[in-house]
Amino acid sequence: MKNLTIVAVLFAITGCGEKPMNFSIANTSNRAQMAVVSVTVSQWDLPDRSYVAKNEGGGVFPVELIDENDDGKIDIGLLQIEVPPSETLVLALEPGDAGLKKQTQAELSARQGGTWEGNKYKGGKFGNVSRLKVPEEHTDHSFFIRYEGPGWESDKAAYRFYLDWRNGVDFFGKKVSDMVLQNVGQDGFDSYHEPSDWGMDLLKVGQTLGLGSIGRYQNDSLYRFQSVDSVTCEIIRNGELRSEIETTYFGWQTESDKTTLTSVISIDAGSALTSHSLSFDQPIGGFCTGLVANIGEEFIDKTVGDYRLLATFGEFSLAGDKMGLAIIVPNESIEKVSDGAGSHVVNFKPSKEIEYYFMAAWEQDASQVKSMDAFEALMDAEMNRLNNPLKVTLE
Repeated sequence: MKNLTIVAVLFAITGCGEKPMNFSIANTSNRAQMAVVSVTVSQWDLPDRSYVAKNEGGGVFPVELIDENDDGKIDIGLLQIEVPPSETLVLALEPGDAGLKKQTQAELSARQGGTWEGNKYKGGKFGNVSRLKVPEEHTDHSFFIRYEGPGWESDKAAYRFYLDWRNGVDFFGKKVSDMVLQNVGQDGFDSYHEPSDWGMDLLKVGQTLGLGSIGRYQNDSLYRFQSVDSVTCEIIRNGELRSEIETTYFGWQTESDKTTLTSVISIDAGSALTSHSLSFDQPIGGFCTGLVANIGEEFIDKTVGDYRLLATFGEFSLAGDKMGLAIIVPNESIEKVSDGAGSHVVNFKPSKEIEYYFMAAWEQDASQVKSMDAFEALMDAEMNRLNNPLKVTLE
């Protein structure tokens, strides 16, 4: 999430060994902020061991080290930290192990060892894969991909999108903070539609934009991904503090336009917010995202700083209780907002790069939201983070 990350150099390596460097993280807003900090360390030969960040008050924060280029060198460190309102924390990086817990996950699971019979996959067993080129035979309800697409989660929420022509984003409500996706759909192809100890699938997407789905809305018609040359999907990070999925739609055809679109979905520990970054080889008009419009919902549309929020709330979860859905979009990228295709639609200005955010909350998850006011308060906190990112300075 480029608007939620902070890039800094935290330490230097001396000829005599490791020397921690002090650094500060400043919160310039009047609200406490919890964020995952991204640390660039590629210019140093960091030993392959565990590290922690310590502050002056005795706090110890585990650091996740990442070899992003798979070249045997540590490139990035991730740090989750909360900074009080209008305060600056001073920290130092030191060797140590603070028991980093897995708080995010991304996975893609496809059947292996079976055969295609038309558009249905028969036999075989599900197994996780790091990369998949979607077979030409695959469509909705092919029984080939577990829960029909890739999934991603944090300790707060879980999501999936259909890796077929529908391409809709769905919401799995979680009652627990543990990682759960590895067990979803293992005891029956669509068993997640029923309540379980971990939670359940909560959103009816249908022919709408669901929760932050992508498509093209033009001439009162919603175009999905019925016509593509090919599609690949890759789990590019399945980390403790951040997980990411990259999907490329080669030769997406809509009306007279054809483009190749790459999507990167990212989620951080401690947040239900998903970041969605998109890049196009050929910008197209009418590219959109949005939210399903439900009967009896409360709806808000407001601008705070550089971002516009669209959110719905009501008793429309598949569990029969209350749920909130939201998208947050940079003002400068919006062409228009309208209603259509059973959705609240945000059309983007034609561009080669777009980024926006979406999230959901459920009255049975950790947020315990039971009103639009409570859900809006969650959204305000996220928009505050986007508008006032934490600032890192070397001491």
